[in-house]
Amino acid sequence: MEDIFVVKRCNKIIIHGRRAGETTHQPAEAAVWYRIADTRTNGFIGDGYDHEYDAQRVCRQLNARSQVMVRQG
Repeated sequence: MEDIFVVKRCNKIIIHGRRAGETTHQPAEAAVWYRIADTRTNGFIGDGYDHEYDAQRVCRQLNARSQVMVRQG
């Protein structure tokens, strides 16, 4: 049985602001975050995770629960 929930890697850009009167500021930096995607709806579950292992752990829990529900139903 295929997993319903999968971890997707997403790009994000962190913009550093500056206060009034400052003439220089730090450049934007590229980073990644991880989201759990529902393969049935192409939607996302939750707010996202900074670390892949956190997203993988939650994803495994969701898939385990969904398999139990399928077996019972």
